[in-house]
Amino acid sequence: MMNLSEKLKYCRTDSNLTQAQVADELHVSRKTISGWENGHSFPDTTSLVLSSDVYHVTVDDLLRDDRLLKHYTKVNNAHLASHKICQFTYYANIVLWLLSYVELFRPAGMHSILIPLLLLINLVVYLTHFSGWYYS
Repeated sequence: MMNLSEKLKYCRTDSNLTQAQVADELHVSRKTISGWENGHSFPDTTSLVLSSDVYHVTVDDLLRDDRLLKHYTKVNNAHLASHKICQFTYYANIVLWLLSYVELFRPAGMHSILIPLLLLINLVVYLTHFSGWYYS
């Protein structure tokens, strides 16, 4: 079971924040954040509430049990799966674009609708899993 100091550190690192950035948000020193994360001191209730806002978790999750760890594990696993799908469809799109280009300039005969259809489906899958549209 994780204690409060471990949860605070985990939330900070998962949010890709430095101790200095969190300290600026909470209006405390970086050394104070370090003390909380090392278990040498504990945040007061106001700082705990502000920390939960910065990390986008509830105070209950910080204080109670390992639900937070399970949540982050589930989110990370979903992110990894989405990343793999996105990577696969990216490369499949490149191959399908090349095939459609060859198909477009194919001499005489019937042109297949299969390649553009696969390209369109693959592109939709790629765009639904691509998370690079926004930056936090």
